[in-house]
Amino acid sequence: MTQVLLNPSLEEAYHFLVKNMYNNLITLFGDCEIQYEGRAYSHASLASRLIIIKVDGSVIVHEHTKREPINWQPPGSVIVVRKESGVLSIESIRKRPKERLYIILRRLYYLTSAEVNSGNFDIKGTEKDIVDLVLENPNLIEEGFKPIQREYRIPYGIVDLFGYDKFGTPFVLEFKRSKATLQAVSQLHRYYMFFLESYGKARGALVSPGISEKALNLIEKLRLEYIDANRIFDSITNSSRYTINISNIQRS
Repeated sequence: MTQVLLNPSLEEAYHFLVKNMYNNLITLFGDCEIQYEGRAYSHASLASRLIIIKVDGSVIVHEHTKREPINWQPPGSVIVVRKESGVLSIESIRKRPKERLYIILRRLYYLTSAEVNSGNFDIKGTEKDIVDLVLENPNLIEEGFKPIQREYRIPYGIVDLFGYDKFGTPFVLEFKRSKATLQAVSQLHRYYMFFLESYGKARGALVSPGISEKALNLIEKLRLEYIDANRIFDSITNSSRYTINISNIQRS
């Protein structure tokens, strides 16, 4: 079921969000200011923006240009909506690492709620193919990432890709072509601990097109990282070397 409100008042929008945002995908377009506090600090002045709130706690904010959002919060974030004097606020809080996204809405042009079911996401290619893409453009992982060796053999197995981040910290990457599970996190953690004990510092990240809720919780508990491989796949959708097939999407 899909619901749409056009030019809702702040009062209407507040009650709509409280009723729907925990079970449905929310999209809204309105005039807002944004503050972010966490690993850095940023402030986005009043402008019209598209805001997406997902059932898993993800929040994404887009402006009128570029593919990447100007602000976002990952799955597992806690979202609080408040109706304050003359504004509607949406606060997204991530506990670890501690981050806070604060959106102040002054006017809404539309607000939607939709039931969206998960579909299958199949990549016609192997982990090796995805690693090849990263080696061609290391910034797909993050700015300044420097790959050193693929299939790096250690006593606990073979690391898909080993490198260093821009600060010189050893960075272990484990790639999966499908939704990551607890087993994948445990595998990464063994590799990560080896490099942590060997170098005194290390980072470990799991790269996959999806991750189970339990696996994501374990990632955060073990102070590892998750990289959504969809960012990488976006860059290859026009490439003949790979086929991305999304099927079994149910529509209401």
